[in-house]
Amino acid sequence: MKLHLERLLQLSRQRLPFILIALIPVVIMEILSRGQYIEMFTWSYKHIIELLYNEWIVFSLLLLFIAIIGRTRVAYWILSGILLVMGLISGIKLKILGVPLTPWDIVLAGEASDMVQYIKNIFTFNVLFMIVLFLAASYFLLYRTQLFMKKVHIKERGIVAVIALGMLAAVYTDLPLPVQKWCGIKASVWNQVENTQTNGYALATFLNTKSMFSEKREGYDDKAVEAIVSNSPKPPVKAGDPNVKPNVIVVLSEAFWDPTVIKGVTFSRDPIPFFHQLQQTGTSGTMLSPQYGGGTANVEFEVLTGNSMRFLPQGSIAYNQFITNEVDSLASIYARQGYTSTAISPFYNWYFNSNRVYKDFGFSKYIPIEYFKPNYSGPYIADSEVAANIIHATDLSDGPDFVFANTMENHFHFFPGKFPKNTFDVTGDMSPSSQGMLETLAQGINASDRMLKELVEYYEKKGEPTIIAFWGDHLPALGDDYATYIDTKYISGKDDPDFLKKMYSVPLVVWNNFDTERKDKLNISPSYLGPYLIELSKQQGSYYTNYLSQLSKKIPIIPPKDYFEAMHINEQDLKDYETLQYDIMFGDRHAYKDYKVPIINSKYMLGFGPILLDKVEADTQDQDISGRSSVTLLIRGSNLPPLSIVTLNGKAIPTTWQDEHMVTARVEGNMLKAGIWDIQVQVKDSKETVVGKSNTLPIEMGGR
Repeated sequence: MKLHLERLLQLSRQRLPFILIALIPVVIMEILSRGQYIEMFTWSYKHIIELLYNEWIVFSLLLLFIAIIGRTRVAYWILSGILLVMGLISGIKLKILGVPLTPWDIVLAGEASDMVQYIKNIFTFNVLFMIVLFLAASYFLLYRTQLFMKKVHIKERGIVAVIALGMLAAVYTDLPLPVQKWCGIKASVWNQVENTQTNGYALATFLNTKSMFSEKREGYDDKAVEAIVSNSPKPPVKAGDPNVKPNVIVVLSEAFWDPTVIKGVTFSRDPIPFFHQLQQTGTSGTMLSPQYGGGTANVEFEVLTGNSMRFLPQGSIAYNQFITNEVDSLASIYARQGYTSTAISPFYNWYFNSNRVYKDFGFSKYIPIEYFKPNYSGPYIADSEVAANIIHATDLSDGPDFVFANTMENHFHFFPGKFPKNTFDVTGDMSPSSQGMLETLAQGINASDRMLKELVEYYEKKGEPTIIAFWGDHLPALGDDYATYIDTKYISGKDDPDFLKKMYSVPLVVWNNFDTERKDKLNISPSYLGPYLIELSKQQGSYYTNYLSQLSKKIPIIPPKDYFEAMHINEQDLKDYETLQYDIMFGDRHAYKDYKVPIINSKYMLGFGPILLDKVEADTQDQDISGRSSVTLLIRGSNLPPLSIVTLNGKAIPTTWQDEHMVTARVEGNMLKAGIWDIQVQVKDSKETVVGKSNTLPIEMGGR
């Protein structure tokens, strides 16, 4: 018995110290994610239970990694590396976008380029100091003491794994003792800053993950949905003159904002003169964006579907996380009335799952960057090229068009040198860094303004009834922790009493050429823009847009829940809205059951139209390749994209695009062989996935 006790004590002495060493990555991760030493220590003192939970989670994960790997030191370094990188990126993202890193950023977004922007200027003195401190403390404990065993025997690894999983399950289920419930610990998914500041990064991430995979929603049932739908105003049988169907063009301009509202800052000339002109002469106003600095897809989501991000976890991306089925949108609503619905985006088709999402929304066409001319301004496609594609899309159709387009030219970052030439000077009491970013922003939004002018002048001259709604998706991220906004005294800091209004209100104009006397002043949430456009275009909406149109008169702006009391909003007044949205996104879609026309367009496609080949000619006499070192093929057809790739028997050959009706391709080297050449035109994305292809035309080549 005595020997067994001694053996047990010996084993405990070699394993209990892991509780101590697990505390090191917890502390370092908290400092990195918060960005401040003092805040971490203050939190540790005030939230001891939450600190213990963070320690419990990291210790459990360490045991799990040890069980999997078998070597304690290797397991520690791998786990710590993962946790510290997550904490570091979370801290940087918090500084740039005001929201920490969440599980859906990692698991569901899949957009590596989104993460890259958070690692700019990563090696600050504080970060390097924390890394050195972490390495020194860990090295001392692991290599200069005899506290830790180096290996875990294979027989014990299974037991350790079971213990680790049991410990993690206890946190996830809050069983067998509901400590989290007793202590009031819960995920504040609607406010991720508060979530991480209160619960600590490890626990907040764990609770977010639990929320992410939780399917059951309290307070919803089929009868409640059916009651709301039956009591909602029904769409009229006819709305407006059936012979008047104006084009509806909706442009989400990346990071478009009016910096001339900053007092004490002077621009050498007005960066957005045409936008200002439209503000004075027609319908204009502001929208309260759910985003700051990024997350464009969430603003799209609100405008196109009428759904609200206020009912979804902060930091989540609706397109990646929640759109898994058809969703009635402006695209499908207008399509039911004879419109051609086209989405245009100067970025990759896979970004934010856009290709699948636009299909689920009922668009008939999607024009991603793979179908653009490579006309760049700085690192992104020029706004002028987006305008050209909008015009081309509407010219191709015989009837009215609904076009949703977003832009990229003014996308983050805003450091000097982004554009080949900067023509704006900014003066005022500010740092050189703020001055440089404002000058870069001015250059970017000036291009957006010229795009808007080009569209308005084109459709005004064309004479077709047309509506153009143009707005910014969010304010630009001008430095870490709102640096430029604070530096120029636009806001006094994060505690500015008007912080929400100043940092989340984006400018909006709505131009039309058939009801020129109308001059509405809008101050709305993005989810209300769709119902407004349907009413302005005098077309028939849906039960949902009619409901939202009525709700917008009572609650025109839906802020974060933290602001409900200050803005005199009764949360109960939004419960029906939340229920209808739940039915659409997570429920059985009861309200869709009476739809006679499918939401998804069976002919949905990428590009302006099918890629068709009509004729292939070779620059050889009688198609004889004898004595030739190369052959040039002339391929004629229709809808040939600028980034077309010609393939010969399935293999890509050098291609030169001439126009949408003709490309040339060069055959040389070991491809130059007599026989049947099967010629096809393909379009590939950045992942080398074929996203479009033509029919195949054979050409028989002889000789040799």
